[in-house]
Amino acid sequence: MKICFTADQQDGLESVLSYHFGHCPYYIIVEVEEDRVKDVKSMPNPFVGYHNPGELPAFMREHGIDTIITGGMGPRAQRYFEDYGIKAVTGAYGKVRDVLEEFLHRKISIEEPKPVEPKEVVIEKTGESDEIERLKKENVDLRRQLADLKSRLMKLEERLEK
Repeated sequence: MKICFTADQQDGLESVLSYHFGHCPYYIIVEVEEDRVKDVKSMPNPFVGYHNPGELPAFMREHGIDTIITGGMGPRAQRYFEDYGIKAVTGAYGKVRDVLEEFLHRKISIEEPKPVEPKEVVIEKTGESDEIERLKKENVDLRRQLADLKSRLMKLEERLEK
């Protein structure tokens, strides 16, 4: 089975999961056989700046992906993946290694896509691009901190179970 994780950096299993599949800078591809990691590859997202609906699911199919795991994905995108026979798992967070462990032990699972409700999107030009960039960097840093805390928590829980 080939699982694709969205990531903020290309540090393999130590990468922090990105919160949106289409806007993430990297993908971490993990090949798993009998719940054991066989291979790990990192690759840049070739569509990070812009993509048309359905391009990323087609790209994933070309790479033999069976499952994509991410923090978030819209229902329309989930349906595209479903059409290509790729399972989409959303709502995940943390380091790729920890999320993979959760997935393999069925602690996170595939959700059914929700119906698409059209939304009107209003984009305002405010001239505050420096503030936006600063907030984006803070967001990534907070996700990294959250991933580290989750790893520590999982290790502590594992010790308590023994």
